[in-house]
This record gives sequence, structure tokens and C-alpha cells, in this order.
Amino acid sequence: MNVGITNTLYPERRNILINPENNYINLKTRNLFYYVNPLRQRLLHKNKCFAFLPLPLITSGTPEIFHLFNEVAITRRKWVATFETELPRVLPVAGVAKQDNPELHQLTSHVLKDNCLGLIAISDSALHMQKKLFSKTPAIAERIAAKTLVMHPPQTLFRQQKPAKKDDILRLVFVGNEFYRKGGAEVVLAISQLLLEGALSEDRLEVHLIGDMSKHHNVAHRQFQDAASFYRNIELAITRHRCFRHQQSMANDALLALFARSDVGLLPTWQETYGFSVLEMQASGCPVITSNVRALPEINPASAGWLLEQPLDDDREFAVNSPEQRERVRHGLIEQLKSTLLAIVAHPGQLQEKGEGAIRRIREHHDPLSYRLRLNEIYQRGVTGVKATVSQAVAP
Repeated sequence: MNVGITNTLYPERRNILINPENNYINLKTRNLFYYVNPLRQRLLHKNKCFAFLPLPLITSGTPEIFHLFNEVAITRRKWVATFETELPRVLPVAGVAKQDNPELHQLTSHVLKDNCLGLIAISDSALHMQKKLFSKTPAIAERIAAKTLVMHPPQTLFRQQKPAKKDDILRLVFVGNEFYRKGGAEVVLAISQLLLEGALSEDRLEVHLIGDMSKHHNVAHRQFQDAASFYRNIELAITRHRCFRHQQSMANDALLALFARSDVGLLPTWQETYGFSVLEMQASGCPVITSNVRALPEINPASAGWLLEQPLDDDREFAVNSPEQRERVRHGLIEQLKSTLLAIVAHPGQLQEKGEGAIRRIREHHDPLSYRLRLNEIYQRGVTGVKATVSQAVAP
């Protein structure tokens, strides 16, 4: 099947570009909003519009269906959209409630049309946000709910069974391009405190930290960002303890190899729409310690890992409305991370148990073949039985 897409970034690769039998046609530069959005933002000082309005074109295979990520299609053709938070996606406008934003209503009208075959939430958390978006318009909410379903992303298993541990060295791995938003500082602080308290020994500890430490801004902290001295102290702690091994980035093959030889993954993240790295660690038999924001409780149950429970707001995120709240959340993450690591050291048998549980849940809940079949069922709603020809154009 010819499937029109608007990008080939990580979200598309994980959720859309998953069937080698399909021909994916990248229409990124054939989207009117590819050109309109920069003008909106620079000249009119308006937010980006997450929409796809196809320009006429001739391609080597005209799409039979469009599959978008976080975008609404403005077209007469059949389309499907996968989303990670809510759809339509409308950025905040000062002084205007999201539900009152005219752009939301304009884009919603296209979602309600029959040629929108399905909306795919990547988690129950995303479905929750979607329901909130239309809570004040029950008639619209009902129509959108009828075409919305949850499909967790597929994940290839990298090993079928977790091998038995052969030594007493605890190998931990943290991965997050945005080091501080993903909880890298809390990892460093928790482990540093355990080392200084004598609760852990550096001789039996190996901590790989993969992430860009120059990205200080943490969107979850809003206007209550940490001081420059905080970041300096984290960097000093990493140099002070030989168990820390920091790299700004790592090639994907090397990263997967690191997951395979690690005992525990670490993601005490402040904000996360999903947690794809958790799936990759689990598929390697490496159970993960995560925070409890957004979709993480769904993909990291007690049978497969450990959850750091902190109070959440109605969006299933940490509420940071003051420096004091920021520090309360940080303290909670650090203390629970410390107690979890100490419990692992005291009872190392759970590494094998949860590693096997992680592999099992990937096999049961993220099977690529099952995902492809389910996605094909949605696509088939839009097949007219008439194959597109090379000379056909995409009609807006």
C-alpha cells in the first residue's frame, strides 16, 4: 500500500514506518503548512499549526491513505493520525483557554469528517488527555471517541531470555538526550549520596550516563529553573566518582549493546510523553527504574521494573509551581531511587525476575506483527479498490 507521511523522524519510525510491504511517500515538502508555518511564526508571531494540507503533485506512487503523527489532515482523501498527547494539537495562546481557541475548532471539524478513519493514541495517558480536551463538548467528544483507539508502539525483542548474572558488579545505565529533563541529575545525586553514606561500593558499581549535559533547560520546571551552581555541582560529582562514565551521545548499535550488558536502566524523568527507551531496555532484558509520569506506569509495571511514585496533577505530570515544589519532587525521586537501589543490592534475585518480566511484557504487548495487522485493518477502511497511477495527483 502507498502511505503518505509528512516526516521520517523518530516518532514516525516507531509508530508508522513499520511495515516493509508498504511504500511510504514522504510529503513533508508537499505540505502547504511546511511553508506557511515559518511565515506565521516570524511575521505574524502566531503558533505553529499542526496540520497537513497536501499540495498537488506527481509522484512515483500516489498515496492511498495518509498517516500523520500529531497532525490533522485537511483533505478529501482518507487519513489516519497517531498522537502522543492530544489531537488536534494546539499550542497555548496567552489569555485564551485551549477549549476556546478558534484553531482547535477549525481543526476538529476535519477530524469529525468520515475520511478521518481513525485516531491512534499511543497510550492510555494520551487517551486521557484527548478526553479532557473535549470534556466541555460531550457531543463532539462522543464522535471523536468512536474513532479513537489506543495502540502502544511496536518493539522488536532483542533477546528471548535474560542470561544469568555472572558477577557482583551492579551495572546501571541512564539515557536521555536532555540530560536534566530526563532525570540525570537525580541519578547522579542519589548514587553520590549512597556512595558518601557507604551504602554502595564504587568497586562493585558501574554507572553509564548517556546525554547532553549542556541542555540545562527543563521544560517541566517552567519558570523555576535550577541555578547555574546546581549544574556545576552535578558535573563535579560525576568527575569525583570513578563509577560514573559519561558520554554525550552513543550510536544506536552501541547503545543497544550497552542495554544488553546492563542490569538496570534508569529514567527518573521529570516529563515524558511515552518512554521509548524503556521499551528498548526491556526488550534487552534490562528492567528499568522510572518515575510515574504520563505513560510510564502503563509500560513499566512492577512485574517488569520499578516505579518511583510522586504526586501527579490531572495531566498525570509533576506540578512544579514554585522552587519549593521542584525541590519536593526532586527529594522524593532521589530518596525513592536510593531505597530502590539498596533493595536491589540486598535482593539481587529480582534482577533476573524483572528482566524476564520485561521480556515477557514486550512479547505480549508490543509485538510488531500484531501491530502491523491492527494498523492494516484501519488502513483497509480507506481502500477504494482503485489503484493509483503514476500520473495521478494528490488532491487537497
